[in-house]
Amino acid sequence: MQTIQLNVQEPYLSFMLNKQKTVEGRLNKGKFKDLKIGDILLIGPDEKRFLIEGTTLYKSFRGMIEKEGIENVIPDKDNIDDAEAIYYKFYTKEQEIEFGVMAIKIKILE
Repeated sequence: MQTIQLNVQEPYLSFMLNKQKTVEGRLNKGKFKDLKIGDILLIGPDEKRFLIEGTTLYKSFRGMIEKEGIENVIPDKDNIDDAEAIYYKFYTKEQEIEFGVMAIKIKILE
């Protein structure tokens, strides 16, 4: 089991803390590529602990959002285009194609 620190911007940090956001999407590279069920993520300035309950690889953010559900991934958006656009603020289409996308299913540990 490994513990990894993760930075998440608002409003998505608050969505995670109040259990609205249960899936975190990242590029499948670096520390995210090796995540396993049972690993712990430390998120936010208070380093709240989240258990990784599962990981799923996707070719695209759109595919991840469609399969995992907008309400679980980007809860403040109500359509796929707006939800996908959030990820393109952080990552390029070229990065998405090169690395693929990791859906990380999380549960806050209280």
